[in-house]
Amino acid sequence: MNAALRDYHLLWRMALSIRHARTNTILFGFAVFAALCVGALVQLEEREPLHTASAAVRVALASLLGGWMVYFVPGAVKLNTPFTARMVPRMRRRLMGLTTLVWAIATASATLMSFDTRMVPAFVFLGTGSWIAAYGLGLSGHRAAGAVQCALVFPVVFNSSLPAGLFDSLAGLAVATLLMLALGAFALQAMFMNGGEKHYAACEARALQSERLSAAGQFRERKERKFGAALYLRVLRRDCRARDSGRLLGHLMGAQNHWVYRAIMLGRVVAVAACALLGMRLFASVDTKDMAAATGWIFASALLLVPLFDSERRNVRLKDTAAEQALFRLAPAMPGAAPAFNRKVDGVLLRGALLEWAMLAGTVLILSAMSGASASSMFMQACFCCLTLPLVGASLRNHAHRAGLLGWRLFLGAAASIGTSVAAGVALERALGLPLTAGAALASIVIALAVVAGGFARSRTAPFAFPAGRLA
Repeated sequence: MNAALRDYHLLWRMALSIRHARTNTILFGFAVFAALCVGALVQLEEREPLHTASAAVRVALASLLGGWMVYFVPGAVKLNTPFTARMVPRMRRRLMGLTTLVWAIATASATLMSFDTRMVPAFVFLGTGSWIAAYGLGLSGHRAAGAVQCALVFPVVFNSSLPAGLFDSLAGLAVATLLMLALGAFALQAMFMNGGEKHYAACEARALQSERLSAAGQFRERKERKFGAALYLRVLRRDCRARDSGRLLGHLMGAQNHWVYRAIMLGRVVAVAACALLGMRLFASVDTKDMAAATGWIFASALLLVPLFDSERRNVRLKDTAAEQALFRLAPAMPGAAPAFNRKVDGVLLRGALLEWAMLAGTVLILSAMSGASASSMFMQACFCCLTLPLVGASLRNHAHRAGLLGWRLFLGAAASIGTSVAAGVALERALGLPLTAGAALASIVIALAVVAGGFARSRTAPFAFPAGRLA
């Protein structure tokens, strides 16, 4: 192995060393989980085992590829500090070369995986390369990153307004590729600066951006949006006047986790997606509309996995606010015995989880309808929403016991629940002639009821739920 390959290998390991110790395990688990979910849906829609296996493998590879990119690019940018850029110029050159190589491999892999699908390989090639370049530009702290990322949406939405066959011809594809390479070169220079005041300012902006996305920084005070803050304060005043223990416990995990803010967030998602889909329906080409109607449910279904990560956020919040939790136990409206208190907490968390699941399911169905999905696809999507219903029981745990936040239990539990529901759907289809998706949805509802009943049964013998994280 020559010096350049040794440098590339070392920098690759250093860039990925900033990740969590269990990142590879979680990444592989998520890839398998996503492949199983997409494979099950493709099998339900097409009933072709070969297509199902092909789609599952592509989704798994795309998940791994995207996961490693998300971890490598920020790590590579952080390695190029202003000090090392000046004192070790060879390191900066090697980082630029390695990032270019990773960018080329990821773009080529995504393009190859798009063949023999409903996606247009030329669009996948240009879209993947441009997105990675815009992602790196955003991590560099450059002010133009947001504008560039928004500008990449316009060729997709308004592609019918472009000259016919623009990307089908060799000349059009060559011009678009040159523009993509120019964006990549600009992003590469912004990602790996060569010291100076601008480099220090970019590092400071990047540190603030990373801090907001961390588990510790996501709960820090920030500038509140006037509409959301006013609406939340109105609900808080009403609940304080009512002195209802359940409503007061709903505010325990902070404003950002209250149903008011969750509804506002989903409303923004629906509004932005509605504008994009409306523009696509009006201005996009026929091929793009057909692709959105055929594959839009995949992207909409990703919202159903939000409870997996919200469970981690909720547990982090509970663990870091032990003092506030103790004050809640002293409130006159709260039950004094542990079983009654735990049942009250479980009831509040369950209502919040059910409300969030209902909002997420409604959002997914609305987005699927906007993408032009057929009635059969909408029915299948509604049944798929029911497959994630057992996740509402993830919050019904012994909060006094210090356990893993996300880990494998939640992933494996969700995968086992979906697998059991699909197996039950197959059995009901053969025995009663019930549609497979409807049978799987009914089985998921039964599993959800069993999980919730078990959670409430455990709360009878558990110690006080708060302060969370205390050893049982």
